[in-house]
Amino acid sequence: MICMHECMRRNILILTATMLKGKYMCQLLGKIESTFKNFHPKAAGASNVCRLVIRSCSSQFAELLQVERDSVHKDVAWIKLNRPPVNSFSKQMLADIATSVNTIENDPTYRGIILSSSIPGIFSSGLDITEMYQKTPDYYADFWHNVQELWLRLYGSHLPVIAAINGHSPAGGCLMVLGCDYRIMATGKYIIGLNEVAVGLSPPLWLQEAMVKAIGFGHAEKALKSGTLFSVEDAVEAGLVDQSVSPENLEETARNEIAKWLKIPDHARSLSKQMMRSKAIETVLKDRQKDIDDFVNMVSQPAIQNTIGKYLQSLKARKK
Repeated sequence: MICMHECMRRNILILTATMLKGKYMCQLLGKIESTFKNFHPKAAGASNVCRLVIRSCSSQFAELLQVERDSVHKDVAWIKLNRPPVNSFSKQMLADIATSVNTIENDPTYRGIILSSSIPGIFSSGLDITEMYQKTPDYYADFWHNVQELWLRLYGSHLPVIAAINGHSPAGGCLMVLGCDYRIMATGKYIIGLNEVAVGLSPPLWLQEAMVKAIGFGHAEKALKSGTLFSVEDAVEAGLVDQSVSPENLEETARNEIAKWLKIPDHARSLSKQMMRSKAIETVLKDRQKDIDDFVNMVSQPAIQNTIGKYLQSLKARKK
């Protein structure tokens, strides 16, 4: 029976990879793989097919992500953000990251993920502000759904996820970092924090709670209300970042750190993580539609649109 289901899964995945084109290919493949895994969890993973999906995602969206196997620890995947100039998260990029995490999780040859950036001095500037300006309510809803999905995939991953932060990481970049298990930041004049209030927005409750868990209620309340952007040194002191290292040692440090995590039995580490994070994840899922509605209502407000418009104009002026 297992063999039959496994063969069926492999055939469907291969057929889908062959026939489908366009931006929804990777998302659909990941959903098919997850469905089969839930249907028959004892079936062996179609690792070769999953690697095909990763290669497909990487090649089709090469301008957005670089997904590759670590040269030392073959069971570790690197996901590098690659959307110049500042790795701002478009709706598509959010979907691609979530899909890549899901695909890696469904490949049993992987046991961990290191998240970084291919752009020197820039981890991510956060959400692409143009995705929140002069769009339809349905577009805003889809965009925020992708933000939620990215968070759920990272924060809820059963694999250890290490953030190798090689530069600036404000707003959505900080969101991504908070979803990881361990955070290492390169030394330098870089900033990190949730500064959404600067453009008239407020981080969702689930993200605020993640910030509280990282740096404590008092520091978090002050930082969230003022849009504080921490220096590397201050981020380490506050607990937002676990350690800092020189830029040239960042990748090696991340590699060494994840090796420590992989010495722990997978099932014990994964179960502990699930127990610690399950309530927060359940809250996001339970209130998901309300969270989307709240975001759409907030970002659609004329005052917010006016603030975002002025901010975009200031960015254009800087480039001149």
